[in-house]
Amino acid sequence: MKIATWNLNNRVGKVRFRPEAADAAVALCADVLTLTEFFPQEHENRFRNTLRNAGLSEQVMSPQPAEVANRVLIASRLPLLPLAIEGPAFDQQFRANIAAVSLPSIGLTIVGVRVPAYAAKQSAFLIQAWDWLESTAAMLRLSAAVMLGDLNASAASPDSRGGGHFRRILASGWQRAAPAEVATYFGHGGRTSVIDHIVATERCILSEAACVKSAKGFAFCDAQDALSDHAALR
Repeated sequence: MKIATWNLNNRVGKVRFRPEAADAAVALCADVLTLTEFFPQEHENRFRNTLRNAGLSEQVMSPQPAEVANRVLIASRLPLLPLAIEGPAFDQQFRANIAAVSLPSIGLTIVGVRVPAYAAKQSAFLIQAWDWLESTAAMLRLSAAVMLGDLNASAASPDSRGGGHFRRILASGWQRAAPAEVATYFGHGGRTSVIDHIVATERCILSEAACVKSAKGFAFCDAQDALSDHAALR
């Protein structure tokens, strides 16, 4: 099966929403799709219906927070069930950026996540977010499970930005999909980084990993008038 993740760069409405991003997401031809930084405002029904009409009819969104926050949407061609998983309680932002589901027909658990880009004065929240990720990874390690999304860190990041936690997750038996095109984020001035990831337990086999910058005429990133500043990872 094909699993993909893409950060839509909605930034809680600070960036103009692009409804055509739904058609771009469909162009990934994924069986399970995790969309992070999802904040469609009045376009939500149209966006989700585009996915449904393309066969991604099973949809679960992260909880509605008590404050303005980006969210995560998981859409699937296979039946989904919301996963009863204890979410973090220290921050409304992070809780809104987590969606967890099970695919009972194949016995797979999927956790879609975006670690918020916490400011320096919120460094304690960042460490708590990674504490939650690491404990969740430990809980799921012996099952067939995938965690994917925008972690705002790489395995080379310093401990203060979550790198230490990420390295321990990988060392514990989780494996990372490693595409040939390594950059997933394309910022201003040509700045790039690897912050979007798909990781899976040893019960899963990862193959054909790809960073998708464009598909079927849609520019996901790294182009004039691109839909986002992130590539999709599939």
